[in-house]
Amino acid sequence: MLLVLLSCSQRISAETVNTCMDSDLHLRCDAGVILVKSVKLGPQKLKGCGPATPPDEMYAMCFKLPPAAKWCNGLAECVVNKKKLLENDPCFNPYKYYITTYTCIPAKTSVTCEGKQSGLKCEYGRIKIIAANYGRTDDRTCLQRRPFRRHLNTDCYSPKSLALVTKRCEGTRLCSVSASNDVFSDPCSGTRKYLWISYYCS
Repeated sequence: MLLVLLSCSQRISAETVNTCMDSDLHLRCDAGVILVKSVKLGPQKLKGCGPATPPDEMYAMCFKLPPAAKWCNGLAECVVNKKKLLENDPCFNPYKYYITTYTCIPAKTSVTCEGKQSGLKCEYGRIKIIAANYGRTDDRTCLQRRPFRRHLNTDCYSPKSLALVTKRCEGTRLCSVSASNDVFSDPCSGTRKYLWISYYCS
């Protein structure tokens, strides 16, 4: 298990990032971790998005907002490539852009390999869950070596992770959660998973 503690005395302020439809989404916290507050579609025109100013009829009101909170909450830095953004939006328009508002908050991070038991603790205050996922989002964590001739799914999310961890741990001082398929089901069969939790003491 890996625990990282950041100071709770930092000032919390909101940041806003504009992301063109054909660009990467990039959020970063110099101190603390990301907590996405909102994502919305920008106005019709933004300098730098698209090859030229579009006529009004080119601005299709067909869109699906990217799940930035799912991808970025609890991370110190988050980069989502444009390919992933495009896969999420069924109606590509190079002139569209997203406005993402987020804050940087102090937090602890717990990473527990599959089959092990996590441990969350607050000496002062009570546990407040920011984000959680049972699955895999990289090719390093909880792997002594890469599985031979086996596909490693690094886009693996258990959709009920946050709800289950919040229900189990929110408002307590000490909490343990099993990183197992029995608790979260199996979001990516054949891939070794881990339970990642970002939280702070309130």
